Amino acid sequence: MKKRNIKNLFISGGLSFDEFMRINHLVWQRNKKILKITSLLSMFMGALFLIYAFVSKSSTWVPYLILIIGSAVIYILSRILAKSESVVISTFMCYGQLMLVCTYAGILSTQTSNYAVPATSIVVFIALLPLSIDDRLIRMYSFMITESAIYLVVSRLFKSPEAFSLDVINVVTFCVIGMVLYGFISIRNIREIYQGVRIESIQKSIIISVATVVEERDKSTGEHIARTEEYVRALTEQMKKHERYCRERNEYYEYIILAAPMHDIGKIKIPDAILNKPGRLSEAEYEIMKNHSVYGADIIEKTMKDVEEEDYYAVACNIAKYHHERFDGKGYPEGLKGEAIPLEARIMSLADVYDALVSERVYKEAYSPDEARRIIEEGRGTQFDPELMDLFLKCIP
Repeated sequence: MKKRNIKNLFISGGLSFDEFMRINHLVWQRNKKILKITSLLSMFMGALFLIYAFVSKSSTWVPYLILIIGSAVIYILSRILAKSESVVISTFMCYGQLMLVCTYAGILSTQTSNYAVPATSIVVFIALLPLSIDDRLIRMYSFMITESAIYLVVSRLFKSPEAFSLDVINVVTFCVIGMVLYGFISIRNIREIYQGVRIESIQKSIIISVATVVEERDKSTGEHIARTEEYVRALTEQMKKHERYCRERNEYYEYIILAAPMHDIGKIKIPDAILNKPGRLSEAEYEIMKNHSVYGADIIEKTMKDVEEEDYYAVACNIAKYHHERFDGKGYPEGLKGEAIPLEARIMSLADVYDALVSERVYKEAYSPDEARRIIEEGRGTQFDPELMDLFLKCIP
């Protein structure tokens, strides 16, 4: 058991493999943020030593110029690819930064200079900074040893025995400090992310349970939550292929799918006599029913505001509060019009109305898919966003 725990510590930060794979993409999202900081810091430090080299009229300036240019390229690419959620791209960028440090260290080791010792120490510091970007100790430790070996081989070939001995001391110090420091940072980050995911999962389960209770009270809807979630999922998949919406982060679409089951959570505050009335509601009863959108946003605000990620919280609130708004401004609760209605609410509106049309209710028979499609099409530009409606119609039978 102890050997297994040690193995997990080095391979997955003390988590089991399955637990680690659940959060791997989140680790790399954090890595990209750290990469921007390390590349900027590398540029800054390279610039300082380049200035010092010119002021002191030293011939050792090429490594610093390479460090500045390489770090600038990595920083620019990280900005351009900021919205990409590909683990492959993130991995490539992070290891690109480390390869740059290797190149810098290798070239610097061939230089002869009166301040080679402090320059080598700076290599240690710069190389240490990106170490918190990887996700597995064993992989990073292997990279550290390889980098150190490359540096020492070049140093042995081009430097005096005395200078080589000093480099050995510097590199060993780097490896020891780096392994201890990186191990602490990496394990702490991985556990912190995993705990956040667990808390989020528990909270979402509780909220979905409450939404299911609401559905059980509303005897006319049956499985409405599951069906509307699938319609939302299908529509967001279409949106990812559209030139206008493909720029949105995948994370945003995931938030919409996760929040969709909560769109009617406010109905828990509507009296049973109104919620389950066997017939159409009177005007006064309908006014009471319309309050469920405001109630829903209020419930989400009170239960999620201090725990959930801010973006997810905003999406969930918008869906609950505004999914009954109309594109022509005649909806409720605020009469928002056009693109003033949050995108996630316009998406939910289509899924919600379509499912209501094809489902049997106490006051009507279920419409056929063709009839429901026709009614949806009639709402173009009045009830629904025309562009989203066209994409939605590709998702339904």
